[in-house]
Amino acid sequence: SVDTNTWIKMKLTNNLVYDNINKIPYYNPNYAWDYSPIGNEDCSSYSACEQELVEGCPWECRYGKKTQDYIIDGMGVYVTRNSDTYLYGQMELSDNVAYGNGINGVVFHRTDRGVVKRNTVYDNGVVPRLEYEEAVMEDWMVNLSKSRQSYSGIVLNSAEEVKLWSNNVSARYETDYAFNTVEDGGATPPPLLAGGNNRVCKGIVSPELASVVSEETDASVCGIVVSSSSPTASPTPQPTPQPTKQPVTLEPTDAPTVTPKYIEISCGNKCHLIQWPYKMGSSYVPSVAYEECEFDCDNGDCKAFSLQDDTRSNFSGYKRCFLYKASKEPSPEICANDPFSHPFCSYATSGGSFFVTPAAKEQYNVQNM
Repeated sequence: SVDTNTWIKMKLTNNLVYDNINKIPYYNPNYAWDYSPIGNEDCSSYSACEQELVEGCPWECRYGKKTQDYIIDGMGVYVTRNSDTYLYGQMELSDNVAYGNGINGVVFHRTDRGVVKRNTVYDNGVVPRLEYEEAVMEDWMVNLSKSRQSYSGIVLNSAEEVKLWSNNVSARYETDYAFNTVEDGGATPPPLLAGGNNRVCKGIVSPELASVVSEETDASVCGIVVSSSSPTASPTPQPTPQPTKQPVTLEPTDAPTVTPKYIEISCGNKCHLIQWPYKMGSSYVPSVAYEECEFDCDNGDCKAFSLQDDTRSNFSGYKRCFLYKASKEPSPEICANDPFSHPFCSYATSGGSFFVTPAAKEQYNVQNM
């Protein structure tokens, strides 16, 4: 039997999603001529649709048919259609970065009881809107007869009891929706269950979400690097500047500073650098965990190590050691610079701590979270 627990059971998190662009119209050979999965048109009432004509057949009725000459698909992070079968529990969509995708960056579609938080979405909507001139007209754009949707951010579509927290979004155009909520058939969308601390750097916010979204003038919050000439897209949001440490003057009686083998980094509840190649080490009782993990790092291919609560049932109360390989570079490359500032570079931990050699700290600009 299916359990009735209500906690978070599924997560889609820490993904970097870009360049997901449909450059040809969608086609489904199984669609009948009078069927359409979108819109409210009675396609059977149009003889032009049966004759497979473009003229006289509504665009909704041509979706998935050989007469479709437009593109409205190609999302970044997309969750869809579990509301019928996923009856208990919640789903979390968090800490994803989506840019340069065809339509929206993040879509939560027909999925109830979702937690959508800490996603960074910018520079999506690559598929043209015909009223705007493209700087570079690629061959696949030339024969499109219809604009994409005027969305290029986060969309909640027919999703109930959703929580929307701490997302940062910049739409492609000022007339694109950065935050939108819609319902199939044009009905009134369901209200949010909770939300707040969301920021929009560019674009429209639907009225239903206006109370949980504030306008942000600093484009770097939403992943855009602003130069003196023009803004350009960056693969990740710019890191929050760390507080400047004041120099300390040693008194004559002070002992000389000894450089430690490892420096502890404040990492909150995300202390595992999942994009740094690593080896899962042994587990130790907390009283000796640091010493044992440090010894393992000293005697292996290691530039840093972390400790976290071991969640395995037979290791309850132990700390597990993770060793980050000195011979391997972080991938993607953006995780090689201030990794804890990028949400998808680190992973959630319980009781976590992180330690790095001074050389690796400097090389990878490892800063406190």
